[in-house]
Amino acid sequence: MLNKIEIQKLVEFNELDSRLRNVSLRGFPDVKIYRDARIEIDSISPLGVMRLFTPQPCVYTPILKKVEELSNLFSSKGIDIFNLRGGYDYLATDEKGEVTQWTLIPPIVEMLPIKFNSGKGLDYSQSVGQELFSMMKEKSYELNPELQNLDYLAYEKFKGITSLIPEICDGSHRVEVGRRGFQNLVFITSPERGFPYYAAPKPYSSVHEEPDSENSDKTHVLTSPGHKLLYRLFPSGEILSGTVRPPTSKETYV
Repeated sequence: MLNKIEIQKLVEFNELDSRLRNVSLRGFPDVKIYRDARIEIDSISPLGVMRLFTPQPCVYTPILKKVEELSNLFSSKGIDIFNLRGGYDYLATDEKGEVTQWTLIPPIVEMLPIKFNSGKGLDYSQSVGQELFSMMKEKSYELNPELQNLDYLAYEKFKGITSLIPEICDGSHRVEVGRRGFQNLVFITSPERGFPYYAAPKPYSSVHEEPDSENSDKTHVLTSPGHKLLYRLFPSGEILSGTVRPPTSKETYV
């Protein structure tokens, strides 16, 4: 539990944009995944949230409570964490007196071109570029066969809304807490081709709470541990965007 926060710096959108363009991949540190992407902040309604996709439909009650605690701490300083137009660098002090450094930014959604194949789940064959393919071949990683077992009908419901799949890539618990009203999200279109997000999108409408479960319900795009190559390392862009869990390493984010 956090006892207090100390705002160090307001991060205007231009600086946030610059930081995001420096974000790299765990397995490909030279790849700046958002370098040439279109990055914008937009407001989304509760209905709009239900049209998003998420890599992990389970949201855990303890983390939802931590997001609400964080929201209250920022509200005491006149800041609505669900309607950010940039971000904040801040220090957080927990009940033990430990101080950690964070950056709060809006949740991130990538607009991803993923094909549906009737009865065959999601088709990532066109999403893997040559650089990733070479690494997969070297390490004997493959596309996860579980991708073919995803419920196609669940995706068919959303087909036609957009040619791109909006997948939450950071901040899913904040999206869940904030979906009671309008909230601001960062939408990223045209990230570096050939490096899909590491977990397959699932319709947000299937989100449910699992208070006591720690089991992941993610479907990884590559067979384990190859999916870790595709982690977006927000700290590499000087962004510590995890805001409700203590960092276990510089690669931790929520």
